[in-house]
Amino acid sequence: MQDFDPVEFRATAAIERSRWLRRPVRRVRFDARWNDGHVEHDVDLVELMYRRAPADHQVTRQAMLEHCPEVGTGRWVLWPYGSVLPGAASPA
Repeated sequence: MQDFDPVEFRATAAIERSRWLRRPVRRVRFDARWNDGHVEHDVDLVELMYRRAPADHQVTRQAMLEHCPEVGTGRWVLWPYGSVLPGAASPA
């Protein structure tokens, strides 16, 4: 893995009103943690992950969504392997 790639990702879900019909919908946003420890919020997964194989994107995204609660912050997932890191979910 290169220094300019993020090392971990997590998903955060919230219930928000839809734009047109104003119905409640679940919206998921993604955060990335970099090698130096800083966290970037609301990142574009495709932009960050498709530098590698598309299978890496699918595995990591699926693991994030599986470990994200209906509302709240999920656990950190190691990229590109999709391994869920031990420990509780950290606050957003």
